[in-house]
Amino acid sequence: MAKPPIPDAVRIESNMGPEGYIFTVSENRYIAPSSKRDSALPKTNAVELKLATVFSIPPDGPASITDEWIRKCLDGYKHDDVFGEEFLQCVVFNTSRKLSVSNEAIHLLREHGMKEYVVTSSTDYFPGPHVIVDQELREVWKLVDDSNGTCMVTLKPQKDPLSAPEPFLIGSRNSQTLSFAIPSRIKSLTHPSPLAGLRVLIKDNIDLNGIKTSVGNDAFYNTFPPRTKSAHCVQKLVDKGVVIIGKTKLTSFGNWEEPMEYTDYQAPWNPRADGYQSPGGSSSGSASAIASYDCLDITLGTDTWGSVTRPAHWCGCFGLRPSIGAISSDGIEPYVQSWDVPGILARDLEKCKNFAAEWLTFDQFEKIPKQFSSIIWPTDFWKIIDPDQASKAKSFAQSMATKLNVKLVDMSFEGCWNVSPPTKDASSLQEFIHPATEALAYDVYHNSENFRRRHRDLFGRAPYTTLQNERIWSAGKNITREKRDEGFERINIYSRWFQYTVRTNDNTDAIVMLPIESAGPRYRDEFPEFQRPPQEGVNALAIGPVTKSPVLAIPIAEIPYHSRVSGREEKLPFAVALMGTPGSDLLLIDTAIEILSDLGLPTVVQTGRHMYNKPEQ
Repeated sequence: MAKPPIPDAVRIESNMGPEGYIFTVSENRYIAPSSKRDSALPKTNAVELKLATVFSIPPDGPASITDEWIRKCLDGYKHDDVFGEEFLQCVVFNTSRKLSVSNEAIHLLREHGMKEYVVTSSTDYFPGPHVIVDQELREVWKLVDDSNGTCMVTLKPQKDPLSAPEPFLIGSRNSQTLSFAIPSRIKSLTHPSPLAGLRVLIKDNIDLNGIKTSVGNDAFYNTFPPRTKSAHCVQKLVDKGVVIIGKTKLTSFGNWEEPMEYTDYQAPWNPRADGYQSPGGSSSGSASAIASYDCLDITLGTDTWGSVTRPAHWCGCFGLRPSIGAISSDGIEPYVQSWDVPGILARDLEKCKNFAAEWLTFDQFEKIPKQFSSIIWPTDFWKIIDPDQASKAKSFAQSMATKLNVKLVDMSFEGCWNVSPPTKDASSLQEFIHPATEALAYDVYHNSENFRRRHRDLFGRAPYTTLQNERIWSAGKNITREKRDEGFERINIYSRWFQYTVRTNDNTDAIVMLPIESAGPRYRDEFPEFQRPPQEGVNALAIGPVTKSPVLAIPIAEIPYHSRVSGREEKLPFAVALMGTPGSDLLLIDTAIEILSDLGLPTVVQTGRHMYNKPEQ
């Protein structure tokens, strides 16, 4: 097949602005960030950019460039989603030693569109796609539109990872949405960290140096200046060469809100099914983004109870709430500090595991199992799930038990409590624990005191927050510190009881298979009148934080429904959550990979309407 013609020039979309030159190659938009020399360049549409590719030759590399060496490089470059053969118009061999280029290599490069090449030496040049502007070589970054409105802010291209990030002012082609600036991965291939070059979005309740934090509330955004320090969980990634490209939307203050309840900022769009379904929450933007854009590797959410696993369920991706203690929550706007933890959302379960292995730390855990001892099916929790969907999950649990050669144990936690309560005079589980979890509202309210005080000092009035948030603050305001401490002590009693009564004998290292929600249409343009799952007590979303355990959401099926939007059958994701023992995060992911693979279910989901293989059009 004949190769497409290589363009002699590139199309400039606009004059050079404060962000740099924007240009189009083969329908893809790119940006060449501005530099100190831009003030000397003519401000005219006639500026011509010359496409270029840098090949870096290390000091111990070849003294003569052969066609075989070029083929090997191009085989690696072609997997990069920023590079294209159009950038081979001018080839720059960057080396600190004397170099020759064979005739065969030149001939091969000319077949791929090369018109000229140069040999140079510079510590400022990275391998990969570039442009030449007025004899200056610049890196290029590809522009990808945030067409599903997942982000609060995207970030300028950064050549120096030590500099503070800045908001990116470039929008989409129609200026309705933001655009991501994504770097080539080629320059990260020689970085010592396995995470180097990964593109990551972070939830907008996680601090990022130089950028404001909104927590989904406009009053909060306008009250505080840009942060001067990144959260620990983010700085750890930056130090490993990860590229942070933006901050994602969330529900207001992380409360359970459906799209119609978003007030200050529009809810992100869930790409699954008919495109008009709820993205879940509170890490809605992070889940929507990872399910929408192939250019992303990982997104970070936060989870207090269910804020990673719920959106993973609705957006059809994998979601890990790590063990409490495996990663610091410093720099995350607090909700309930003792339960708050940053979490991972991913399309690729293997990539999720590799990311977690580098990001999390497990030295503080005394005992990490080498394998799981059983699977517990908590009957109390599964009562609220659609029977057909619960049956699918139960079948998955049975297959999982068979594969692992362990028992599947049906267990009622309420029944266990009645048989073996923590004290002789303990009431029923519901009577004991329901008032305890209500006490969490005390922390939610008092963690916002500084915000309310500062907003009143600045603007002379109380800040606006959503009705959902006002209800929680109102409850928290009326709880005394004594009642709060009594509630947390009951939660601690439950946690110890669970450890010594449920996680014992053959169930010591059990996986608990948890429901998230029933899958069914939940249109973003309808006010939420559905029956929300019980939020009181230690429910299926709360048991992970209560026991400090990792919880992994994995999609296992697609549930068909007739869409009033598209007028045809669509399919919604359906996920279950696996809870391991504290510190078993990586084993939990490995086990999920093993089981999904054995059952013929994907460990990598697709972007867009369908989680699984997209049907032919």
